[in-house]
This record gives sequence, C-alpha cells and structure tokens, in this order.
Amino acid sequence: MFPVLYRLYNYCWAFKKVTSMELYAFISYQTEDKHVAGRIKDILDSIGIVSFLAHEDINVSEEWRLKILEELEKTNIFISLLSQHYYTSPWCVQESGIAAFRNDMTIIPLSIDGSIPQGFVSNIQSTKINPDQVKITDLIPGLVKHDFKKGTDEIIKIIGGSMSFRIAEANFQLIFPYLGSLSDEQMRTLLEKAAENGQVHHATLCAKEYIPPILETHGHLLSQEKREILAGICEQYLEHKREDK
Repeated sequence: MFPVLYRLYNYCWAFKKVTSMELYAFISYQTEDKHVAGRIKDILDSIGIVSFLAHEDINVSEEWRLKILEELEKTNIFISLLSQHYYTSPWCVQESGIAAFRNDMTIIPLSIDGSIPQGFVSNIQSTKINPDQVKITDLIPGLVKHDFKKGTDEIIKIIGGSMSFRIAEANFQLIFPYLGSLSDEQMRTLLEKAAENGQVHHATLCAKEYIPPILETHGHLLSQEKREILAGICEQYLEHKREDK
C-alpha cells in the first residue's frame, strides 16, 4: 500500500497549487456512512464552508480517481469519518495518508463508533460523535485550529442563538478556552449577543459567573443601553448569590 500511497501523494502535488485562502473541506468516508457525511456537508454549507463529498460531487462520466486527487490538492480541511467501515476501504486509507503529508492542512477525525485514527494520522485525537445527531460543535475545535477567527466567530453565533438557559450555559462554555485570544471586536459581539438573547443573560451561570468578568473588562465597548441592561441583570443575580450565602 505504501508505494501506491507515495505515488498518489506525488501525483496529487503535481497539480497546480490553489492560492485561494477560502476554507475548503474534503470529507473522507466509506459509502456505508454516506448519510453522516451528508449531514456534515450540510453543516459546513450552513456556515459558508464549501466541501467535497464524492458520492454527490463526482459525475459518473469523470475519472473519479483523478477528481479525488484534484480535490485533495485543493482542500485545506480534511474531515475523516472514522468507523469500522472506513478502514475496509483502501481509498479512504490512502486519502487519509495523503492528507497527513500536507503540512498546511488541518485534519479533523470524527469517530462514529469509537474507531481511532491509524497510520500516519494516529497522533491526532479523534472526536466521538453521535451519527444520528451530528452538530456543528463536533467540528468547532478543528475549525478553530485551522482558522481561529472563523472558528471563534461561529462559537459566538452559537451562543447568540441559544434556545434555552441550559443550552446557553453549555454554549458559553465553548468559548472559555479562547477568551484570552479574542479580539476586542469579538468580545463586543459576544456581549451584544448576550444582551440581545434573554436565554443567555438570564441563564443562571451566565449571569452570575460567565458574563460579569467579561463585562468588567470589555463592557466599555458596548453601547450605554446594552451595557446597562447586562449590568443590571448580572447585579440582580449576583445579589441573589450573596443572599444565598
């Protein structure tokens, strides 16, 4: 397999280098898991990331092997959908091996059934996903790794779209690892989203613990109206917290 893999790798790099900085994802999967791969493609489409999915994007008349190599050369995000089926396909294994040789590519292994990355990508930790409920949050760590601003902007959007108190608290926790690296503009947007969504600013943990320190350091970036809204709500919850003690 390795000589074949090496030839495919060299052939892949014989194509003209794509200079566009736009995000482009290659979804590597075995046919048995195509329904999950399709869901991942839909999620990527929803956040403006173009992706390649062989069973939808290759015409019958095309030389599919050449097309796959062309797409692997163009892509900058490689998403492998790992399962017991994946490693039965020599093409999936070779796609993964080619991706491993691309220093400029971010590899995001998603595991359906606990299967782990093997071979050249065995050093990359996979994310276990529920194949029946694939979510954008399954992709977020990989997206942040590849494009920090794009990935963290999506987290802020997720927080702003929270539909319940508990979901708001869980969504807010997604931004914690990156708070120290957010730009002032992103901090302002985060606070604005919190002010505009009652499910966020009235979620107990958000009002008591998550929002106050951000409001203290970046509240001056908000309009006076939104700053006063958040400050008033947080103070109410903090007062209740003091009373509980």
